[in-house]
Amino acid sequence: MDEEAKLLIVTNGKDEDGYPVPKKQEIPVYVREKSVTRAEFYEALRSNVQVKIILEARQEDWELSSHMVGKKKEYASQIEYDGAVYDIVRTYKSDKSMIEIICS
Repeated sequence: MDEEAKLLIVTNGKDEDGYPVPKKQEIPVYVREKSVTRAEFYEALRSNVQVKIILEARQEDWELSSHMVGKKKEYASQIEYDGAVYDIVRTYKSDKSMIEIICS
């Protein structure tokens, strides 16, 4: 069953006085929660990363978060799901139309 989530793009902006403030852009998407396997969990721990959740989304939805930083294409760095905000550690293309979002 797909549930609603928000991909979060956090960039540095400036307020009206010129002081730096984080700007957050939200992109609503539908995701499916997957379980973290034991192998994935312990492999990530070796790199000092704790994988908390894996979410699967449509590739087209993920591409909505693409943006340019200088000359480099980047994607959302966080995702809000089920009342919590997670950092996106990496993504993995699971098939032609779906992408796994690994979160800590």
